[in-house]
Amino acid sequence: MDEFYDTEGPSSGPADPDAGVRDALDALDGLDDLPPADHVARFEAVHDALRAHLSGDA
Repeated sequence: MDEFYDTEGPSSGPADPDAGVRDALDALDGLDDLPPADHVARFEAVHDALRAHLSGDA
């Protein structure tokens, strides 16, 4: 049964799978300093980044 669970050797996956989500959400930092008219563009950029990350395109 141990042959199915390789616990040694380098990992083939990313070190932190949630890093892309955090990176996308970081774009919301400083939103309070922007005029409300600029909020929509920032939200759209975050939405696009999250969509790309979740679909594996990022």
